[in-house]
Amino acid sequence: MRIPLLVILSCACRSAPAPGPVTIGPDPTEPAPPAEPLALPPQAEPTPQVAAADLKLLEDCRGSLAQAKLQHTALTAPTTDARSTEMMLEAMNELARQISNAAAPGGLYAEVHPDAKVRDAGRICEQEAAAMMTGVFVDKAVFTTIKGLDVKAADANTRRFVEVILRDFKRAGIQLPAAQRLRVKEIDDELTKVGQQFQKTIAEDTRIVEVNDPKRLVGLPADWIAAHPAENGVIKISTNYPDYVPVMTYADDDALRKELYIKFRQRGDAGNEALITQMLTLRAEKAKLLGFKNWADYQSDDKMLRGGTPAQKFIDRVTGLAKARAKRDYNELLARKKKLDPKATSVQDWQSSYLEDKVKKENYAVDSSQVRAYFPFAQTLAGLLEITSTIYDVQYQPVTDPRTWHPDVKAFDVVRGGTKLGRIFLDLHPRDDKYKHAAQFTLTDGVAGKQLPEGVLVCNFPQPKGDSKGLMEHGDVVTMFHEFGHLMHHVIGGQQKWINQTGTSTERDFVEAPSQMFEEWGWSHETLKRFAKHADTGAVIPEDLVAKMRKARKFGVGRWATQQMFYAALALEFHRADPARLDQLATLKKLQAKYTSFAYVEGTKFHTSFGHLFGYSSMYYTYMWSFVIAKDLLTPFDKPGLMATERTHSYRDKILAAGGTKPAAALVRDFLGRPYDFKAFERYLATDH
Repeated sequence: MRIPLLVILSCACRSAPAPGPVTIGPDPTEPAPPAEPLALPPQAEPTPQVAAADLKLLEDCRGSLAQAKLQHTALTAPTTDARSTEMMLEAMNELARQISNAAAPGGLYAEVHPDAKVRDAGRICEQEAAAMMTGVFVDKAVFTTIKGLDVKAADANTRRFVEVILRDFKRAGIQLPAAQRLRVKEIDDELTKVGQQFQKTIAEDTRIVEVNDPKRLVGLPADWIAAHPAENGVIKISTNYPDYVPVMTYADDDALRKELYIKFRQRGDAGNEALITQMLTLRAEKAKLLGFKNWADYQSDDKMLRGGTPAQKFIDRVTGLAKARAKRDYNELLARKKKLDPKATSVQDWQSSYLEDKVKKENYAVDSSQVRAYFPFAQTLAGLLEITSTIYDVQYQPVTDPRTWHPDVKAFDVVRGGTKLGRIFLDLHPRDDKYKHAAQFTLTDGVAGKQLPEGVLVCNFPQPKGDSKGLMEHGDVVTMFHEFGHLMHHVIGGQQKWINQTGTSTERDFVEAPSQMFEEWGWSHETLKRFAKHADTGAVIPEDLVAKMRKARKFGVGRWATQQMFYAALALEFHRADPARLDQLATLKKLQAKYTSFAYVEGTKFHTSFGHLFGYSSMYYTYMWSFVIAKDLLTPFDKPGLMATERTHSYRDKILAAGGTKPAAALVRDFLGRPYDFKAFERYLATDH
């Protein structure tokens, strides 16, 4: 899931920039400034060359911000009229809804629109929305209004709405003197622009390896080779995932894999190190202004796992559990490499996927190039929709004439019992300058009685063309299920009254758990048999093959876990260190040696394309923290199976539909009937099946 640069009513998760200041309301403890309404951020004037879509995006964005400004006036304007608690809560909710309606489309279009002018307009929109929101949360007038409301007799969700708002005011620095509050806002505004530039650099940095000799493609699947015809005698291989993953997995040419690996891990190296330094410096300053030792302590203060030190202990705990298995995995890779080179003494990172595929084929009887024949793109997507329709009791109705940003995008209304719950958009194939990874984006946050949720799946899967059916690696299938888990959370949970409780508005270190849990539906014969059919013969994927795939996936789980802990430690260390003294590349090398089995490859700078440094910041560990919980969430399905609707409906209602109405630990307890624990995760690491 992509963590947006602006998380509505949860300022800790998204730092945001804007071109200009927002007027701060009066502070009763300080000399009162002249009374002024909340100012709309300065607006960039479009040039005559700007596309019509660009103008429409900015027009809609600024229209929503104008509506938000009216709500701010209602919250802060001096009045002798009685203002009820209900009126003020609704004004705060509406203010946030309108800012979200501006920010979400801007953030999406900045990452996916094919027109560079519209992408730039999206960034402007996002900046202006973020500026308004950060201004609200340092505004003493708004804070005083909300703090003065009496909600003791209100329902639990309303009390939580106010509790979270007041917490976020504190986290934004409302308790600070006016000058320091303004500095916190300026930092947030700067951080948004830095984050946008960082992500833009990655998205637009697609590198190419040129191959003149077709023999260098030996080992790659025939359909992949057919999809890459030579142009003037040259075959071009990009760093986009549909090219990168197959080459790293199947190409026999070690030099080709190394060359592509290095280019892939050089993306963003032209300017992103400087942006990382700028980002870390700003975050460190903000954390200290707010009374925290470092950004890691600040960022985690409202999460399930609080504090940089507990996060490091969690990383060390997982590493300790996985270390022995990781060593065993590495030794098995090395043994396989010795068959190719008897003098080999080590395995390089660019060789790991290739050797792992060989080991799975020879030791576990799983040939990935044959497995992919069961997963043509269209068939796989249809299967995913059918499965989720059954387990969540929803139907998908194609939208015949949706407003989309590209012809490849498909839209479906999500319906239950004749009632529309929301809309989903599927943007699933790569193109130039598009977001390079896989994520669920928000287009509209659901607010009961106001608007239905709309979510977007943005991925980079093979596209069927001509005779090609777009065969997917099984890893791509699992990714599709994972991201769709976020989409269902967004839509099913998007029926709440209060915007800070809608959809995926849970603690950020829980938000991955539902999607990680749903990955299991991509690993079970019970579910795969419903759609995984051979592209040529139509034969259903054999049960014994799926059993072998499940066993084979446990090979490499130790290596996977320690690699994840390397990424987590890197993100955490970057945010705990003194930015002025941090040597980014040296730190990366040190942590890679500590946590992984693979030596650093000269010429690479993984951190310059590590987009999570801005979205998840110091909290990359949340993927593993959520994974621990996800494994526990699966335990009620052990006996009845994954398609048992009495279980899936309970999960739907108690986890997904509940959104952020309760703390994540309480949601899990509601579903499991007990607090979560590590037992299922430890079994997963320890067993071979």
